[in-house]
Amino acid sequence: MSIVRATRFGIFQGQTPMALDETLRALYDRAIADPSSLSDEERRRIAHRPPPEEEDALCRDACGLSMSELLTKAVQNGDSLSYQEARLVTAGVLLKQAGSLFGERMKLSETDRYLSLEAEEAVKTEEMVAAQKNAWAVEFRWHAAERAARETLNNQDYRNIKFAMHVLWQEHVLSLTETTVCGLVLFFPKMPEWPSFKEQIETSVRHGLNGIISLRKDAAIAKFTLHWVEDNDPSALRNRFATTRDGNQFPAGLRLDSFLYVDEEALRSYDAPKPFVWLWEPQDSAEPLKVHIKHIAPVLFARLTQRDLSTEKARRWPFLRTSELEMLHYEASRSLTTLGERDDIWPPHPRTL
Repeated sequence: MSIVRATRFGIFQGQTPMALDETLRALYDRAIADPSSLSDEERRRIAHRPPPEEEDALCRDACGLSMSELLTKAVQNGDSLSYQEARLVTAGVLLKQAGSLFGERMKLSETDRYLSLEAEEAVKTEEMVAAQKNAWAVEFRWHAAERAARETLNNQDYRNIKFAMHVLWQEHVLSLTETTVCGLVLFFPKMPEWPSFKEQIETSVRHGLNGIISLRKDAAIAKFTLHWVEDNDPSALRNRFATTRDGNQFPAGLRLDSFLYVDEEALRSYDAPKPFVWLWEPQDSAEPLKVHIKHIAPVLFARLTQRDLSTEKARRWPFLRTSELEMLHYEASRSLTTLGERDDIWPPHPRTL
């Protein structure tokens, strides 16, 4: 028989509450009454944690630390936790099980649900309690950053960012262990309008990278940078970039096949619906490309990084085309203003990518 139950979790429609296994009920009761009587295996069963060896292996794969090392870090230096580390502390190493556990718990009666929650709290060590408190504070800050980013992004922006974050660009960046940075060179003019425009670019990049924090790899994001170079002669930028690159004068890890620049026209876009910078390449015969500053990172950088990936699918997916400058121009030709007029500012609507 289908029923509707109102709980503090909301309105839940489902079958008659599932009966809690009596052995498990007895274990929950004992955990609440005398947690010190439990074995480590029993504690882990209640807390839905895998065996220590498996937990440590999964934790190291995710963040480079064992679970015990991560808990120590969370207690002693909680503010230094990355978002992924905080999630491992609060949700455990089996992150995908959280949804299924919630679903299973919602099948129980409210009395049994509270019993399972109380038992789970009872088996937490003092270290785990302190670690989770600090980790939740970190998660709160990251979610606040994500909300701030979302306020600046429309649905089209969000979808472009989501596609980009599924590109293997973060994994590629992390595989380059000999470099400490990744990113793009950006040439700018010495003009009164530049400081405000630079701040607008920096804010847009930050919001873009914070747009979907669940898909971030913090170590990769931390490497991203824009390398600012003053230059007041846009006509000579290709030669200057190539000369500086060939002289190994750029920080290792920056893209060496393309660069960004700002000129007077770009500066005038400051108050436009789509402020832009120019993307250009030293060897390509194509003209420079206007790029919406909201999508310098991760969208543009992900597309450029796809050029370095090993398979044809990886160099394109989840987009329709590869990312040569001519292809990016083709995509930009399908970009429209809110009035439906062509503006040639990359990226266009995600359905056309």
